[in-house]
Formats: sequence, structure tokens, C-alpha cells
Amino acid sequence: MDLSKAVPAQSQSVIPNRSDEIVTLLKRKITFQEYLPGDVLPNEELLAQVYSVSRASIREALGILKAQGYLESRRGKNGGTFVKNILESEKIDNLYSDLVLMGQMKIEDLLSARLLIEPEAARAAAIRATHDELEKLAEYHNLAAQAKTLDERIQAHIKFHNAIGEMSGNPFYAISIRSFMKFTYMFLKVVGDKFSHVHEDRDHNNILQALRSRKPQLAYETMYVHGSSTKSSMMVLEQMFREIRMNQK
Repeated sequence: MDLSKAVPAQSQSVIPNRSDEIVTLLKRKITFQEYLPGDVLPNEELLAQVYSVSRASIREALGILKAQGYLESRRGKNGGTFVKNILESEKIDNLYSDLVLMGQMKIEDLLSARLLIEPEAARAAAIRATHDELEKLAEYHNLAAQAKTLDERIQAHIKFHNAIGEMSGNPFYAISIRSFMKFTYMFLKVVGDKFSHVHEDRDHNNILQALRSRKPQLAYETMYVHGSSTKSSMMVLEQMFREIRMNQK
């Protein structure tokens, strides 16, 4: 006997969890910019009244949205639950690293994608960058040259690349480059001083001068050359990482 036929169709349907409904509704308001980054949400009691649900359901929904990177809690006199800028979410920055660690993306694939994106970001930056932004870029370059430790040098290089992503004016380029850099930092920390030299210091100076010249094609080509040499070095890093993992087993 087919028991499913003996059960009314309505009882077979899944009743949505109220907190899930609130997540969908609040996410829609954020997506359609009814709530903007930096806005503070009404308190739990008021939200419960607005949506006719319990405070427990509101609290659960807010927790989910915080975990997803849409909201954040701030303490203090002006504290509350605030809308985050999803483009600056750490979860997005960690995306490429997570995909590699989970085996969903090869390092070579990631570096090939970087070689497609970063030269285009440099091309755009050569057109859009302000004088102050270029001076800040030069500051990051100098910080790397003056760094006393490997970590300081890597951090300065990361700031250099991230700045170019921001200067491009393209959010996709900026997000992708931040994620590329987060991945690079993670791997350099794993390998440590066994692999401290990924590219020549003059590479960044060449990129800086190309951007200052306001020649988009030159900026593209200079970044492409830099990315190609970095890719070759990073493929060596991958082999070293594999050897480290094998030795740890």
C-alpha cells in the first residue's frame, strides 16, 4: 500500500521555518538597498513586531545573516546590528583559498585566472588612478623595500596589489585581487622562509612607473609580465607545499 496517497497533500508540504523567512526578507531589503551598508537595523523587539514572529526567530535569523557576512554586531553606546558591505566581506576574500584547500580548484587554475584579471585591473588603474592613489602605491612599494622581516615585506606587497584593484574602479577586479592576495599570503606563511622570493623587487617599480605614465597598454603588459613570472614561481611553491604535506602525513 502506498502510504503517501493516504496522507493529505497539504500535510506533505514542508512548512517554512519562520527564521528562514525572516532571513529571506531581510536579505531582500539589503539586496535592493532598502538597508544600505552602515545602516543599523531595528532592535529585535521591533523586528519581531514588524514580522509578527518571536524574538527567538529574529535572533536566529540575524545570527544566520551575520554568519553569511551580511550583518555585524557592534557594542557600546552606539552599538546594534549593522549592515555590512558585502564586497568587503572576509568570506569573499577567503573564497579562493577555501576552494584550493577543499580541492575544488587547482593552484594553477587560480594563477591562470589571476593572469587574466590583474593586467586588466592595471590597465583600468592607469586611466582612473588619482595622484594621491599613485603616491599611496609608491608608499607601499617603499615599505616593501624597507621591510625588516619577510612578513612585513609580504604585507606591503599585498597592499600594493590590493590598491591597484581598488584603483581600477571595478569591484570584481578589486574583490578578485584581494582573494588572490589572501591565498598568496596563506601559502607563503605555510612555506615560510623556504620560499621567500616570489618575484623581483623591480617588478613593482616597473608597474608603478607604467601607471604613472598613464599608458594603459604599458600598464597591462607590465603587470602581465609580472604575473607570468609570479605564476612560474608559485608553481614551484605548489610542489614545495605538496612535499610539506606529504612529510606531515
